[in-house]
Amino acid sequence: MEEHAVVLDVSRYQPAPGKRDELLAQMKKIAERASKAEGCFGAQVCISNGDSGVLVAVSRWKSAQALDSFARDVATAAARDKLTDLLGGRAQHEHLTPL
Repeated sequence: MEEHAVVLDVSRYQPAPGKRDELLAQMKKIAERASKAEGCFGAQVCISNGDSGVLVAVSRWKSAQALDSFARDVATAAARDKLTDLLGGRAQHEHLTPL
């Protein structure tokens, strides 16, 4: 059994005014689905000590292919579309690769 993720996905979302709770609820639903997806070691929604207004989604993946497969899933795409109206700006995404 592998112990370490090959890819860590970090996504930062700025809620639209008055939409933080709704955005948080939607993000938690996506994180729950991701946690159950093939190749995901876990996913959660966090706040940052650098910017408490931003919600951060973090997930750990066995491979880039596992992450891509989850991201291409129809239900995942539909869930992401729901986030659009809840955002106060463009989301920031990055993939981290352990050395």
